[in-house]
Amino acid sequence: MGRRRKKYRKPIRKVRKIPKIFQCPNCGSKTLTIRLEKLNIPGYKKAIITCGTCGLHAEMQVPELYGPLDVYAKFIDAFEEGNIEVEFRKKSEEEEVGEIVGESE
Repeated sequence: MGRRRKKYRKPIRKVRKIPKIFQCPNCGSKTLTIRLEKLNIPGYKKAIITCGTCGLHAEMQVPELYGPLDVYAKFIDAFEEGNIEVEFRKKSEEEEVGEIVGESE
């Protein structure tokens, strides 16, 4: 008579996901979002970079193949060199209330 055979368990591997929220180079908080929009120029798209904490806002024109991570790397390089125009927009009270309630215009 033999023993019952033990069941083999595969080791669980963690799947690394590409981040969607990044660290802001101005304030250091992890609230920087990147939104990509189409342009009329073939082969390029517009990247809108905004920080929810300090109000940093920038727009870049990037190749169509770029993803959010590529845009973030290019934005950090341009921000540190001072080659990009950055605005600081504060949210009005009406926009903040609309976001809390879940309404969007």
